[in-house]
Amino acid sequence: MTKPMIDTAALLATVDIVKVIDARVPLKKSGAEFEACCPFHNEATPSFKVNPAKQFYHCFGCGENGDAIKFLQEFEGLSFHDACRALGADVGDLPAAESVTRPVKQPASTSPAPVEDKPKTEWVPILPVPEDAPEPPVAHRYRGKYSMRWEYRDAAGRLLGFTCRFEKASGGKEILPLTWCQSSESGEFKWEWISFPEPRPLYGLDRLAARPVAFVLLVEGEKCVDAAQAELSELVVVSWPGGGKAVGKADWSPLAGRKAGGWADCDAKRERLTKEEREAKVAEDSKPLLPPEKQPGVMAMAKIGEVVLAQGGRWWDMTIEAPGEKPDGWDVADAIEEGLRGADLAAHVRTQLVERVTADPISTPTKAGAGKEKKGPHIPGLIWGRDGLKNCLSNVYQILAHRPEWSEVVGYDEFALCIVKRKPPPYDGGTVGEWDSTDDSRTAMWLAQLNPDWTFTPSSDLVAEAVEVLGRANAFHPVREYLASLTWDGTPRLEMWLEDYLGVARAEYSMRVAKWWLMGAVKRVLQPGCKFDYCLVLEGPQGKGKSTALRILGRDWFGDTDLDLSHKDSMSALRGKWVYEIAELGALARSEEKRQKSFLSRTIDEYRPVYGRREIKAPRQLVFGGSTNEFEWNKDPTGGRRFWPVECHGEFNLDGLRDVLDQLYAEARVLVEAGVPCHPSAEEQRTLFDPEQLKVEQQDSLVDAVHDWVWGRIADFSIYDVAADCLKLDASKLTRDLQTRLGIALRKLGCTRIEKRNGMIRYWYKPPVKNEASSKTGVSAQHGLEVDDVDF
Repeated sequence: MTKPMIDTAALLATVDIVKVIDARVPLKKSGAEFEACCPFHNEATPSFKVNPAKQFYHCFGCGENGDAIKFLQEFEGLSFHDACRALGADVGDLPAAESVTRPVKQPASTSPAPVEDKPKTEWVPILPVPEDAPEPPVAHRYRGKYSMRWEYRDAAGRLLGFTCRFEKASGGKEILPLTWCQSSESGEFKWEWISFPEPRPLYGLDRLAARPVAFVLLVEGEKCVDAAQAELSELVVVSWPGGGKAVGKADWSPLAGRKAGGWADCDAKRERLTKEEREAKVAEDSKPLLPPEKQPGVMAMAKIGEVVLAQGGRWWDMTIEAPGEKPDGWDVADAIEEGLRGADLAAHVRTQLVERVTADPISTPTKAGAGKEKKGPHIPGLIWGRDGLKNCLSNVYQILAHRPEWSEVVGYDEFALCIVKRKPPPYDGGTVGEWDSTDDSRTAMWLAQLNPDWTFTPSSDLVAEAVEVLGRANAFHPVREYLASLTWDGTPRLEMWLEDYLGVARAEYSMRVAKWWLMGAVKRVLQPGCKFDYCLVLEGPQGKGKSTALRILGRDWFGDTDLDLSHKDSMSALRGKWVYEIAELGALARSEEKRQKSFLSRTIDEYRPVYGRREIKAPRQLVFGGSTNEFEWNKDPTGGRRFWPVECHGEFNLDGLRDVLDQLYAEARVLVEAGVPCHPSAEEQRTLFDPEQLKVEQQDSLVDAVHDWVWGRIADFSIYDVAADCLKLDASKLTRDLQTRLGIALRKLGCTRIEKRNGMIRYWYKPPVKNEASSKTGVSAQHGLEVDDVDF
């Protein structure tokens, strides 16, 4: 018998797929679509969608999809013709062989099915995505092109898959995962719109691994992550796939032991309508709003916080607006779009985060030892005496460490080498900044008033010691955090910034100075106390902006106070400075050349800080810059290899320098971490640096006075010969100072000192070797004049 021809398009045009499926699997309205738990695999949350506009169903959990005919075939086990007949098609009677039924797939039950009965998904995601995998599709076969796409990567930066956003015709959105999969039946590989395997990876794992000590901010959705991360460089912002209902399906192990907090969406969900209210067509917005703790976003963050705490981490809940005060679903991306950005956004986050603590009763005995109890955060390890809480260091520390008001307030700045207030302390008028003795006293008063039953009155000295210990436990390094937040875009700029922004003529020398000096600044921060004793000197007329340029380079860590090189405690001024300007070469210009060398060559400063109890050893974390409008400013007769002078003749572009500064430091960090040297070799010192450094030396007239006489000599000669024969001085005028000056002048002219023995050691000089280069300049290179002139 010939099979009847069926016009399936005409048949499906008369069918309502929603009614067909709803008669077999109860559906629930979800925006412009309907949803239910998938009838083809067991699941707890709905992933089975029916689109009435397209007359199509799709399950995002197992991948089943099709039209009404396909649904009846799969759900009831019908043949194609029987499925068409069930939908009203006239197919006549068919032989038994033409009406073979398929195995029936029963709807999912409300109780979990046995594991062995669960159908296996045909496509299995492969993580990470192989490097030779083809490009993923740019559109969904039914939903068209996505409007946004986010890459999921692991801690090593390898691609795991994507999530894509599709805009609905009704104005809503839909987020679908896209993973590289393998068929469990055929072994074929292809991209499929299937979720990540559980436990699912977090969005932002690569950033999380790159900054292991940074505070982690959890937000809901990849769009929020990207928006917040662009504004909050000091934090690591992450999310998870699947939204609030999929918290339990994510892998939270990367947050073990971390400090994290959650910015929940400001949802405005209402109580559900009862069956009677739906039948009476009661308006949904007539129902009261759910309390904050019942809103989906808050519930999701609460669950994540429990997981973080269970893994040994610390968790901060963020205070958000009450339900209804913001549009339903308002989040951090909306806040940024409304203008809350940069430092204002960071301050908002910092002030609204509240650490979650265990609210256990704490014992507060009275003087008579009565058992009064006062509710508050549990504080472990308190030491009690007969008259109440003991005034001891341990108690002060425990209270400050466990009271939520003091969370994240005290820290130790490893760059400035001091205790700082990162957030305002809870006493009246508390401000951020360096901790001082006034803070000790105000904290002592705050503790005394905290609980009158404690009779706890610690001294300011006790508070100072406790704060020191607490701060050290919360150490941070602002400059390292800044450098870690930078990402180089790959465009080389480091060799050209002196030319591009400070008007320095391009030359091999200036390009090396530009590159190495910023590399030295980065290296000093990453490796405190490393050998880098060079001082950049900007030469140019007054008012050009030389000091402003150095201030820009130093960012928030710039200093220019005049230093007293004869007093070691004045070195305290170097604390917390990254770039230190010696204006008009100040103290260095006034000091002896030996003191100059000692100061610049030092890698560790030893001094007693202001109000400090003992002397400290502080490895240097800064570089020096100088400015001058003099032509011959260097007093070092050996040339001064520690100074790198550059002439700023062109126009300054200080705004351009500000704009590109992050990329300059990002490139410098990459080179330093790669081990690229940032100092001249012996050959570079001789050929490139010596000539530039000798130009700025304060000239000694003796060089000119003896030049012709020296270059006319053939035989060896002594210092006395020069004084008597050339300068016409008698022996009484040949002082120690004059002998030293003559020796330096002879070395500059290229003479070589030799020993001659005749019962005693005497020093003579060989005339310079006459070559074209030296005869033109009359001055030889300065290399070899300093004992410590060696490669680092």
